[in-house]
Amino acid sequence: MKALQVDGTWKPKPGYEPTEREMHDKRAVSGDRIYYRPKIRYVDIPVPEPEEDEVLMRVGGVGVCGSDTTFLGEDDQCYSRYAGHCKLPCVIGHEFAGEIVKVGKAVTMFQKGDLVTAETMNWCGECEACRAGMYNQCENLEEIGFTLDGGYAQYLTAKEKFCFDISSLVDIYGSKEKALHVGALIEPLAVAYNGIFVRGGGFRPGSDIVIFGAGPIGLSALALVKAAGAGKIIVFEKSAPRMELAEHMGAAHVYDIDKLYENGSGPGRKVRELTDGKGAEVFIEATEFQRYNIPEIEMALAVGAKIVQTGISSRPMEMDVERLQIAGASYYGTIGSAGHGIWQDVIRLIAQGRVDPAVYMNPRIYTLDEALEAIQDAAKCTAGKNVVDPSLSI
Repeated sequence: MKALQVDGTWKPKPGYEPTEREMHDKRAVSGDRIYYRPKIRYVDIPVPEPEEDEVLMRVGGVGVCGSDTTFLGEDDQCYSRYAGHCKLPCVIGHEFAGEIVKVGKAVTMFQKGDLVTAETMNWCGECEACRAGMYNQCENLEEIGFTLDGGYAQYLTAKEKFCFDISSLVDIYGSKEKALHVGALIEPLAVAYNGIFVRGGGFRPGSDIVIFGAGPIGLSALALVKAAGAGKIIVFEKSAPRMELAEHMGAAHVYDIDKLYENGSGPGRKVRELTDGKGAEVFIEATEFQRYNIPEIEMALAVGAKIVQTGISSRPMEMDVERLQIAGASYYGTIGSAGHGIWQDVIRLIAQGRVDPAVYMNPRIYTLDEALEAIQDAAKCTAGKNVVDPSLSI
């Protein structure tokens, strides 16, 4: 079958000391510190055969993530720009949905013909992190689309225990095909849900919410906080099409962050102005530019405020911790979307029409032959979410 695969040479950057697991498995906790001369290309590989506890699905939708765009090109030292866990070579694509075409003999919850999606984060259930319920921090974590072959392929396998039925989406979207396209957008919603409601503990209805970044995670967060009863929703972004989407989705105030700086202001001052000096209760940082955004957030913390860090960057930043202490604020690091009933809750929210990721899905659906183009287009910060349908190539 045809698939889009990323490869690179395992060669730690000068000055970086690999962990024991990185050395043993030849993987990377952060790809930009390990993988040299990355390349992304189409390959022909065998259709995978499901293990006893796995299902084989024909992929019907793959969402293009910002993480996928970082596999394009390399940094100034010829290393990967992807600052996350990976083991190469690997078929990328971690946001996906499909139709089951075969099940392993130990599978009992699903059968051929079922429409499903699956958690990206494949936790072991046995390490200290998992035993503490911190599945996304699993010490033996594997990730579909990063260490296990993912969705930019005609077929993929997933363990039964990580799969979820999405047949309820057919009723709301009118067809199996559209349900699978939307099903591919469950993962970014689940990531945002984990940060806001699980790691961050949620918020009181009426709280003012600030979102930095109106990419897929930022827009997913916007949909969720609106459904949960946010007060003012304030968004800072650089891309004009994404700002239009944020306005369309109900953000009360949307600002071009670069223009604010050009006019001698900044997000922190603007939040204070919009909240009559109170500051905002929740800040969702969903970019790779936290080294610039966190100082602005520190200027606009309401008493008891929460900062939810969903954006990922390997670059260090400075924090004025005293500002958090004075405000009694909390800073929550979050990654992944596994466990805690997150995926089931997100699927129910979509099925009940409370959130609609189709609103920010680009109308063009790409074929597998066009997947690389879809990723390149996404790197230009186009308005909505690009979706690839590999079944169109079969």
